[in-house]
Amino acid sequence: MKKSILLGATLAFAGLAVAPSLSQAQSSSTTSTTTTTGYMPTSTIIGSKVRTGNGEEVGEIKDVVLDRNTGCMAYTVLSTGGSGSAGASTSRTTRTTTKTVAVPWSVFTPGTDARTYTVRIDRERIYNAPAWEVSRIDEYSRPDYINSVYGYYGVTPSFGVGAN
Repeated sequence: MKKSILLGATLAFAGLAVAPSLSQAQSSSTTSTTTTTGYMPTSTIIGSKVRTGNGEEVGEIKDVVLDRNTGCMAYTVLSTGGSGSAGASTSRTTRTTTKTVAVPWSVFTPGTDARTYTVRIDRERIYNAPAWEVSRIDEYSRPDYINSVYGYYGVTPSFGVGAN
């Protein structure tokens, strides 16, 4: 009986000694997984700045619209403009108005930091996109609208996006 208690106590003590090192290994594994995978919380996307490949400011990501049935991201909602030059060229005008537009996630690439994204679309194309209004979300959730957003930017929806 004493041997059983002594063996149990030894195993329990050994388990306690190993637990912190396992916890540290899991913690560092979790940290590296979140930074090296393609997954990210939407809270790090919303509020991110958007720029062109030339570094021109386009706007800020205001929201992410998800398909309730598939769980797929349908598109982002981007607030365009603000004050600032619409380009280095003197033939372009200064943009001082803002507009909210739908933009497919597939046109974004990560920037140099976690809160900046680059678009592969001309800034004026985004500025001239149809306005998006939260009060019309039911209309904007229809497959024909989602497909038209993707078509406007010349990209194809990924599987599960824009489907009935």
